[in-house]
Amino acid sequence: MATSQSCLGSAIKVGHLIDVLDLLKRCGFPETKWYELGLRLGLLKRTLDVIEKNHPHDISRCMTECLSQWLGRADNVDSRGGANLDSLSDALRSMNETAVAEKLKQDILINIFNNCHTVLSQSLCDSVSIAWLLYGERMLAQEAVSRVVSASPSIPNQLEEMKVTDATRYNETYRTQLKEFCKSLSISLCLKKRFSSISHLQCETVTLVFDWEPEEHVLKDIKELLAKVSGKLLKIEYMEPHKSISVTCSFPFSNVGFTVLSMIENIHILMGQGLKKLTIGNLTLWRRQDVRQKEPKEKDDDLLHTEVISYIVLEEAEYKLRDAISSKEKDTIELKQKISMAQVHVPEEELMSVQSDTQSIEEEPLDKELTVLSCQFNEIIQENKELSDQLSKMKVDYLRSLSSNTDSAASKVRRGMALEVDDCKFHLQAMTSPDYQPLVHNKRIIENLQEKIALMNTELIMERKRNEKTIKDTKDLKETEHKRQREKKPKVEKEMCNYKLSCNHPITGKLMNAVLETHKEELLSIVLDKAYELMELAPHIPIERCRLVKYNYIKEVMDQSFDLEEFQHQTIGQLIGRAGVHNFFGLFLEICKENKTFKKYNDGGINLLILVVDLSTGEVRQAETMRAEIGWTVGELKQYIGELFNLNSSCMRLVLEEEYMGDTSVQDIRYEDGSLLKTKLYREDIYGIYKQCKKIYVSSNPEDYQKEYKDSLMYRYIDVHINSILLDITIPPEPEATSTTTNTCRDNEVMKIISANEEKKGKERIIQVKVGIITLAQLKEALVPLIGVPPVGFRVYGIRYNEEYEMENLDGSFKDIKSGSKLIVRLGRALHYGECRIELYLLQVNNTEFCKYMMESVVTEGIPVGKFKKQIIKEAEVQGIDGVLEFDKMRLRKKNRISPGMVYLDHRLITTNRELYVETLKGSEKKKREGLVQVYVIRWRPSQCSVDPIEEIILDSDDPKHIIEKLSELSESKIPVYHLFYAMEISFPVKISCLNFENKLKWNSIDSFIYSRLYDDGCVIYYKDNREKMKELTDKERSEIQDAEEARLLRIREFESQHTQKYCF
Repeated sequence: MATSQSCLGSAIKVGHLIDVLDLLKRCGFPETKWYELGLRLGLLKRTLDVIEKNHPHDISRCMTECLSQWLGRADNVDSRGGANLDSLSDALRSMNETAVAEKLKQDILINIFNNCHTVLSQSLCDSVSIAWLLYGERMLAQEAVSRVVSASPSIPNQLEEMKVTDATRYNETYRTQLKEFCKSLSISLCLKKRFSSISHLQCETVTLVFDWEPEEHVLKDIKELLAKVSGKLLKIEYMEPHKSISVTCSFPFSNVGFTVLSMIENIHILMGQGLKKLTIGNLTLWRRQDVRQKEPKEKDDDLLHTEVISYIVLEEAEYKLRDAISSKEKDTIELKQKISMAQVHVPEEELMSVQSDTQSIEEEPLDKELTVLSCQFNEIIQENKELSDQLSKMKVDYLRSLSSNTDSAASKVRRGMALEVDDCKFHLQAMTSPDYQPLVHNKRIIENLQEKIALMNTELIMERKRNEKTIKDTKDLKETEHKRQREKKPKVEKEMCNYKLSCNHPITGKLMNAVLETHKEELLSIVLDKAYELMELAPHIPIERCRLVKYNYIKEVMDQSFDLEEFQHQTIGQLIGRAGVHNFFGLFLEICKENKTFKKYNDGGINLLILVVDLSTGEVRQAETMRAEIGWTVGELKQYIGELFNLNSSCMRLVLEEEYMGDTSVQDIRYEDGSLLKTKLYREDIYGIYKQCKKIYVSSNPEDYQKEYKDSLMYRYIDVHINSILLDITIPPEPEATSTTTNTCRDNEVMKIISANEEKKGKERIIQVKVGIITLAQLKEALVPLIGVPPVGFRVYGIRYNEEYEMENLDGSFKDIKSGSKLIVRLGRALHYGECRIELYLLQVNNTEFCKYMMESVVTEGIPVGKFKKQIIKEAEVQGIDGVLEFDKMRLRKKNRISPGMVYLDHRLITTNRELYVETLKGSEKKKREGLVQVYVIRWRPSQCSVDPIEEIILDSDDPKHIIEKLSELSESKIPVYHLFYAMEISFPVKISCLNFENKLKWNSIDSFIYSRLYDDGCVIYYKDNREKMKELTDKERSEIQDAEEARLLRIREFESQHTQKYCF
């Protein structure tokens, strides 16, 4: 193959087809098995059948096409591992072509070294780098790489073991360069560096300390020195600074004796090189010391080391002699066996012939050979005996020397050990005697401890009994208390009171309601603290500015105030009674303004709403709450109102507003100063039902006071106020509204503009008007100056249940419309009988703004779609709508929220209100009859990660073969039907990102048995050439595509939120 990257990567491209063919030919793969190989590689049977049909009797061409499909990752190739040499090797092995697979692997390995020698020459000293290189070439598994990393064996040795002859010259070059490098490598660079990844036992190590300067020596000096003294037996493990240099080496434990002897025999060489200390395992064989600083004890230590070394030498000599004796004994046995074999294998006849021919054959007589062997055997036995005697004599001489030399270190050690043994025997005998003092003392201590333990056990038993009694008494007390609480609980619950508590919060200004739980026997001060905490007034208002008031929440009146100075010793039960179903009283937490005092409320008050009428302007001020005593007269009420609102009570007119059975009436009580207020506010009707008056209109004007009520200004202004409502009306932008008051007076009908919102120039405005009980026609006449068109040119819509409805009854009044209702005014004439209003939207599928509002059109129900299309063209020209509409190049279709639906042919009839799409066409309408289905088609290009502009086709059925044939004719490149795949979405627009097309869309082919059905016009079909491979995007490209798709999907969601679906046909 050309390069390693071309065929040994994780995936092989189609362009490397010839390389794969050459590789299989070199490995001896038979081309006749191409069909089975294709199946093993993941190709489908129908693909292989097509290849066989297109190239009959041409095995070589079939093999080539089969591998081409595999390299193109057709069918199920990816599920079998993809197009790479791993999957090819697995397929060969599954076909029992093991020899071909092995040869394939060897050929690949040789190819790696032929093409990667540059990388290998740079990293042969690093086994881990080469292992990762082979792993990247998919020639080593992860487990093998892990073993190489842990052991890091020599790569050159691996190459030799694998017999890779092509790498010999690179291996030799590597060794030569490595030797040259080691010659110049300074020791200072090797300090604290480990030379081996495997740690050895302490008994397998030799430590040498040299009096060297690291910068003055190289690694080669140490290696040569170790080779001299150990015969290349020692291997360097670790080097570190140790007041000079410390070298740690390793050796096999089986050679410990030889290692010790070699080091002792060559210690003079080490001493000549500045050796300071020599240690084997835990034994220090030699240490250099200053003679001037030696002490007698140190001399004895030196002698002790000398004796130990001598003993080791003798032991080693003994081992050698024993080995020699054993070897000689083996030779003797072999000689005996030869003699026996010689005697056995010589027959008697031959023996007689040999004896007769002894004189003729003098060169090799048998007796002479036997004699020589016997002599050799005797000599060996004698030599063994001499060696044994020599060994015994050496041992005796050595033991005598030890016993005769009393000053030797060994004698001193023996004497010391004997004295220590005698001393231990003496102490042992003393300790085993009954009167041994320490033993007697220990027995006494044990007896005392046993007595203490017995006393402590007795105390623990007594304490346990006391604890059990205490626990039992406590449990009894708890049960008694629980019983008392259970008996008391119903009584306490019966005496608990829940009061409705109200308060005008000083921060929010809202009326807050809560439930205050308290005992009926709690004092007023405690209940006030609870109410203050419940309403969370701290730290805004101090508790000193708060008091509780008895509040009738049915009549909404402060009934009686509870000041602490007066009622501090009374309970809440005494003051207000118990709260219950038939008790309409609660508590109100009243707040006094700063530097003000509370006004006292006596039992039996009423709240009144006072509305002051300004007769000079006709304005009725906002109602204010005032508490009055039920026992006042009308005159006392006038005087109190005059003081409160700074009015003259002598010419004050009071008008009561009564509400009864949905009707509102008024009563003038200006001349009834002596009447009790109670008789005016509470009156019984003919059915025995009391009517309550709580709203009072007040004016103070001497002239108007003298007039009769119905002739006075006050009557006029109150009548307008009672019979008028506020409306918030949204009107079109032109012309600009004026802030002046516009009055349309017909009898008692008046409209007054309260406010106008003109913040949005050129857009809709919201005005607030006050109108009397007028009809819709009167309102439209009053709105003409504000809108600028006659009443027939605009429509009024109301809002009911959050939905708009058109107000069509011109004679209908606003009596049933509540004050504060909202109305919407839209331009356009009102509908006549049999007409419907349709909103038209322009559909542009290849535009970002695919759903654009065009206009609103009124059409008569039941006219044909073709006639309505002509009407749309004329109205669009009149309104100056952008774009040219042609009758033959446009269509109307159903609008399902934002998705286009059924295409309406010209003979269809308009039946009711609807939103419709107007879609412009490039040519004439292709859908000529019912039963055909119009679909949008989009080509997906995976190699570019992009889509083509939207086109459309007309289908007769939803059969995959029919759809694929239509798509194949449509595409410019004429995609073959067997390579054309398509996926269907329900409607336009598609809400899937193009980055997910391959995964989320369900792709069908011509052979698909399960496919989506077409139910209506407007479906979307994506199609692609299956031979295209997905583009590998960079991070930047992926980010750009993702941003564009998110913007497109966001725009779709915005359209969805703006449009609602309405069913009209």
